[in-house]
Amino acid sequence: MATLAIKLLLAPLFIVFAYAIQKKYGPKVGGIFVAIPFIATPILLVIYFEQGAQFLHQAILGTYAGQTGVLLYIYVYTHLARSRSWPLCFAASTLAYLIFAPLLSLVISNIWLAIALWLLVWVILQRTAVPFDKDANLPVAPKWDLPMRIISALTLIFLVTGFSNVLGASLSGALAMYPVMTSIMSSFNHARFGANSAIAFLNGLGTYLVFVGLIFFPLLLIVT
Repeated sequence: MATLAIKLLLAPLFIVFAYAIQKKYGPKVGGIFVAIPFIATPILLVIYFEQGAQFLHQAILGTYAGQTGVLLYIYVYTHLARSRSWPLCFAASTLAYLIFAPLLSLVISNIWLAIALWLLVWVILQRTAVPFDKDANLPVAPKWDLPMRIISALTLIFLVTGFSNVLGASLSGALAMYPVMTSIMSSFNHARFGANSAIAFLNGLGTYLVFVGLIFFPLLLIVT
């Protein structure tokens, strides 16, 4: 319940800030902002204070499976975006996440394997990154665009939480780590501003997730 409350409280604020930063500095910088673990951090702290350090360490291993799934989400979406519509990109990326994240959670047994696997996928993502026009300007969005992003994010959180309560442990864990903010921002960018905007956003996110995978989570393990 505490985890859901944190998501419902922070998700709208996160969307508003990411939207404002993207509007001022461009979609790539918006993606970089989303890479900062504003929502994951309080959730992990709740786990630490409620369940203890050992449970937190296991949760972080599961989070690496989810973060690797996010990299796969980015790979699939960016490689389809030029030639496919946003609903197809969203569906294919989500499917890739839901297939691989539970499988990875079964494979990852220690922090070193988690980091090595995550880093391997991250390097592949960087080497195969889809190019985008860095100088493209975002067109003016309709006034209802931001409220619709917030409503969509909250709806997706409720759906993810609801399905997590009725599915098995592995899939529930994968759903709990599903990248709600990433999927909403990239899909809406694609629908409103075109494929280049979605690719730029996901490129910024994917590049700077290295901070989370190689610094933030290992440091959290050390201090707890």
